[in-house]
Amino acid sequence: MYKGLFWAPILVLCFTFSTLALQAADRRIKVAEYRDKVDGAWAGQIVGASYGFNFEGQARNFIELDHFINHYDNAVVDDDYYYEMVALYGFERFGINMTVEQLGDMWKEYHAGTWGSSEQARLALERGIKPPDTGSPRYNRWFHTIGPQFSSDIYGMITPGMINLVGATARKYSHINGYAEGSDGSVFVSACISEAFFEKDPVKIVRQAAQLIDPRSSYRKAIDFVLTSYEQGKPWRQIAAESEARWRPDYPQVNNAVPNGALVALGILFGEGDFLKSINIVTQAGDFTDADCNAANVAALVGAMRGFKVIPTQFLEPLHNRVYGDHMGPLKLGRTIDERIDDLAGRVADIGLKHLLANGARVQGDTLIIPKQAVVTQPLEYFDINDYGALWNPDWRLEGAGRGGNGTTYLDGNVLVTFPRVTRPCMLERTVTIPSGGAKLHLEIGSLKYRSWQLQVFVDDDNLKTEIIGAEETIVAKDVPPNAAFAVPNWTAMDVDLSKYAGKTVKLRLYQALVPNAIPGSAYWRSVNVD
Repeated sequence: MYKGLFWAPILVLCFTFSTLALQAADRRIKVAEYRDKVDGAWAGQIVGASYGFNFEGQARNFIELDHFINHYDNAVVDDDYYYEMVALYGFERFGINMTVEQLGDMWKEYHAGTWGSSEQARLALERGIKPPDTGSPRYNRWFHTIGPQFSSDIYGMITPGMINLVGATARKYSHINGYAEGSDGSVFVSACISEAFFEKDPVKIVRQAAQLIDPRSSYRKAIDFVLTSYEQGKPWRQIAAESEARWRPDYPQVNNAVPNGALVALGILFGEGDFLKSINIVTQAGDFTDADCNAANVAALVGAMRGFKVIPTQFLEPLHNRVYGDHMGPLKLGRTIDERIDDLAGRVADIGLKHLLANGARVQGDTLIIPKQAVVTQPLEYFDINDYGALWNPDWRLEGAGRGGNGTTYLDGNVLVTFPRVTRPCMLERTVTIPSGGAKLHLEIGSLKYRSWQLQVFVDDDNLKTEIIGAEETIVAKDVPPNAAFAVPNWTAMDVDLSKYAGKTVKLRLYQALVPNAIPGSAYWRSVNVD
């Protein structure tokens, strides 16, 4: 009796402190302030993209700018926010539990997908492939590029302050046009924006968002490098140069997610919540980067952090509060887009409120109360570019393949397309036992017109064949006829006699080497059989 009476007040006190601690962990924001920050994030990304257009894939911005270079009468329809508009339309039609397959239906209806991994997703959708397969390496050769990263700001806007929920939301929908590194970019950017609704410290924002991604991911390693260098006091130009030197050889394309994600982190850290400073840093950080996408991401974050007022009026006035157009690049859209920017932002906030309330948040008077989450690292999502070899034919192992630049490695239906990572050859390899009666290696391989490559066939250490595939069309770049088409490979069938090795277990190696002084060419492998 005494013991129970003694402990009862303490238990009540502990319960009270525990309840207060949980309440203190909640994040609180006025509903009106939440809407204002969505306005800032939504308009910010449109301004950032419009500012960065001139530097996308070009020489870097060299001087501090406080205005657009281009003349605008409205915001053009651009992939940096159009795919998010399509996602918004999807949430409005299907509700906050929209599936990624339903998002794919919206992409088909609105003709989303003009360039890069997004174009590959659209083409896959047109062939009847359903998301999430439209973003997978099997069907999307550019799965590791920036498409998901620049089209996921909206997921941060509709999930402010809930780090794990935004990570799961971004991972889910990013699979429409990406996987692994590409999807990691979606998770990172959306989580940064989500945190920015409540957090002013850029280091905390970047670190929290990065912790969602497995440390083994190249994307996480790139972000961690920027964070560490920042904390060591290195200037941002040095960090940018070192990051580009580290990651561009592995991810050479302008629009690869990993190196551009590092530059986004750089812009967040050194931009310090200043709109002009942030967009100037990411457009000055490197030559031939995806500067418009990076500027859109950091501008959205600053808008989420400081609200609509942070955007300088000289960027807002030329856009006349309007997104308008019926095409994007060469692609005709499903309909003419004519939307008010502020109306779109208001509708994003409407979806956000529904999303939050369905996931544990509540409204108390004029205040939105959001449960704070301790970050939980997501499982590693990974695909090595050399895994395309086994995906094509599990008997073969691929080594030394590249991700882009002059050529890339991918599957085109049942054809494996390879390109070396560096100037050294890439290789297909397998171990095989040659029947006692002998056998032949049957090859059906191809090259694009004017783009030859050198084949070498080794059995153990014996070089049985060296031949330039497409030799009759080997020319230097200056001699390529104008408007030359490269899309369809020319096929070559050949046999290599293996009877010398009858009864033996041998190692077969097939090398693809670049031809000196010729236009670099991809190798096309339709079939490689031993019988």
